[in-house]
Amino acid sequence: MKEVFANVDFRKLFFSNLFSGFGQGMTMIGIAWYLVETTGSAQLLGSTMFSSAVLMFFIGPYIGTLIDRFSRKKMLLVENAIGFSVLGALAVWGFFGSYVEWMLIAIYLVTTFMYQIHYPAQSALVQEGFEPRHYNSINSLLEIEGQTASVLAGGVAGYLLSSYGLHIVILFNALTYLFAFGLLSTMKYTFTLEGEAKANQGVNWLGQLGQSWRYIREKRGFLVFGISAMMPFIAIMASNLLKPVYVSQTLKADVSIFSFGEMAYAIGAVAAGVLVSIMVAKMGQLSAIVGNTLLFAIVIIAMVSLPYGWALVASYMVYGWCNASVRLIRQSLYMTIVPKHFMGRVMSFFNSIGMMMRLVLIGLFTMMIDYTGASTGYVILAGLLLLAAVGIAITMRSMLAEAHEQAAVATEER
Repeated sequence: MKEVFANVDFRKLFFSNLFSGFGQGMTMIGIAWYLVETTGSAQLLGSTMFSSAVLMFFIGPYIGTLIDRFSRKKMLLVENAIGFSVLGALAVWGFFGSYVEWMLIAIYLVTTFMYQIHYPAQSALVQEGFEPRHYNSINSLLEIEGQTASVLAGGVAGYLLSSYGLHIVILFNALTYLFAFGLLSTMKYTFTLEGEAKANQGVNWLGQLGQSWRYIREKRGFLVFGISAMMPFIAIMASNLLKPVYVSQTLKADVSIFSFGEMAYAIGAVAAGVLVSIMVAKMGQLSAIVGNTLLFAIVIIAMVSLPYGWALVASYMVYGWCNASVRLIRQSLYMTIVPKHFMGRVMSFFNSIGMMMRLVLIGLFTMMIDYTGASTGYVILAGLLLLAAVGIAITMRSMLAEAHEQAAVATEER
């Protein structure tokens, strides 16, 4: 990791993400809590999340084609410029008037849109701009960075919301986008896939999406593996609806427990970023990813069985560890086996599938949560995680075999 962090351009990517992620985290905490507390119901938050998932499901594949067609650095710069412009304008409004529902929904949608651009573009940039031998270290460092930002967001969001109001949180987020834009713009980067991009200029985005689908379909077990390995992340995203309701209505706790849960999750994820390579070396990739998916399901059941604030905080630390571990193993595997000119589309394809699954879960939870409580939703997520562990166990061996073959070819070429 020291060798990677010594790279000036990587440090610029690292710190630009740290600041923008910090601001994004505070905004998402603030919006979720504000919508539940001001309405006394999960309906508005659930409807907002549902609408966001629908929009991103249709936009996601198109974003993937743009990531493979244009400079990945430019895509990240556009993301930060949009975030600064929209949130900056809404932050200024907050100093002179009250937020109405459509403004809060707009903030949530814009922030979700930033996520939809950011992670596929960042993965493609890392795969393109750095050596394969550094992928594991880079992914671990970026995981540590992202979760450090979440720890800071969880610790600061509750204080700013209670002391100064939502408009200060949004203003802070806008400024972090501006800072990230300035830092990232100085990063040295060359778009090395311009030839492939030009060759695809005559192919519309639906045609390019079809290319990525054919690639995924032809790889044995890849589709099932990709969906199953995303389940921990989907569970975390779906729990963004469950958690504020569970804290507010089941635990009868205040925003501090909500924020502490976010901090605990991030601490667990940071620990995974530091230790995942050791875990994989001892257990192997297959055992590590299946074991963490199963652990996630077990701890959800334990949390629901112990409806106390301390149990939620402790459980979310384990969730952070499990989700980050699975994501890091999956991410490094993709960077090894997926061709660079397909990376954006493949990542966006699976993101869209994930969005569709979140759409179904959020729609289901929105309809039932005010009647059954959030605990039932958590139990459903635990069941899906158990199924995902089975899917990974069945399909991952073929993925690992291909990764080993490509690693051997790369070693011979060097």
